[in-house]
Amino acid sequence: MQTLSGMQRNLTYQTALLGLSYVIAYLIYISMSSIYLFLPPLLGVLFWHYRKALRQQNFSYLLMIVAMLLILEVEKGFLLFSSVVYLGLFQYIVVPKLQQYINCRGCLNFIYVALLYLGYLLFSWLIHQVFWMPLPSIDWYIVYYIVIEFLIVSTL
Repeated sequence: MQTLSGMQRNLTYQTALLGLSYVIAYLIYISMSSIYLFLPPLLGVLFWHYRKALRQQNFSYLLMIVAMLLILEVEKGFLLFSSVVYLGLFQYIVVPKLQQYINCRGCLNFIYVALLYLGYLLFSWLIHQVFWMPLPSIDWYIVYYIVIEFLIVSTL
C-alpha cells in the first residue's frame, strides 16, 4: 500500500469560508438592526477587531473588517469609506494620546466606544457639510448603543 504522508489539509480555504460566513452573518445582523432599533450597529466591536487585526498584522482579517464597515456604511446611508478613514484616523491619532494618559483598560474601552460613535457622527456631519450632501438619519439611541457595545467590548 502506498501512504500519502505528504498530503495535508489546506486551512486557508477554511479560514476564508469562516471569514465569508462572518461577513454574511453581519450583513443579516445589520439589516435586522435597521428594522429593530434596539440592535446596535456594532461599530465599537468592529473597532476592537480592527485594532486586533492591526496588532496581529493579519491582512485578510483586516479586509474582512473593512468589508463589514462598508456594509455598515451602505446600510446606514453614510458616505463610502468614511468609517474606514475615521477608524484609521482614530487609531493613529486619538488612541495613542488616550493610552498615554489613561491606564485603566475598562475606562479606555468606554472612552473608545463613546468617542467612536460621537466622533464618527461629527466626522460624517463635517464630510456632508463639505460636500453639501444631506446628512443621513441619526437616531437618538446612540447612548444605548454606547452602553451595550461597551459591555460587549469589555467581555472580549
